[in-house]
Amino acid sequence: MNQRSSSLSIVTAVLISASVSATAFAQAASPVITKSFTPALVALNGNSIGTITVTNPNAALPLTNVQFSDVMPAGIDLITQTGGTCSTLATGGGIFSINPGTDTFSSTSNVLAGGQSCTITISVRGTILGAHINTTSQVTSSEAAPGAAASGTLTVVNDLPTLSGWMLITLAAALAVTAAIRLRIS
Repeated sequence: MNQRSSSLSIVTAVLISASVSATAFAQAASPVITKSFTPALVALNGNSIGTITVTNPNAALPLTNVQFSDVMPAGIDLITQTGGTCSTLATGGGIFSINPGTDTFSSTSNVLAGGQSCTITISVRGTILGAHINTTSQVTSSEAAPGAAASGTLTVVNDLPTLSGWMLITLAAALAVTAAIRLRIS
């Protein structure tokens, strides 16, 4: 076999290998991640629950080594994990790491079955007035291209408006008087 023939064989093998890899990679849809805060509006130093959900959109193909991380922005303090199924036996085990001191956490689930979702819930505190957008990392797996990051907004206000008992009675009386006047006019 001459050198030219040998080079041609190597190039052909590389191209076939790249083609097979791209085909296998393209068959798996990327994992999907969402994030929200409940409530989304809190008083200064008020608490909220952040919910992160990761979904495998592939009906029959499991995704392995499903990972994401999250760093809280200034104005949101991470307190603790309050629940969830990511990185647990429900997803074949994995690793969950939380560090409230640096306001970060990360999750690795060993396997997310086809169509399966997992969640993580965290307790946070709003410490600076304003709207704070918290964005996760991209969610990755061994079988698919990285999925888009997810964002949730926590708005921190000086004081949440509330109505006292007397204010509710006054409001009800004002509505009753308005209704009575409208009935007389008709």
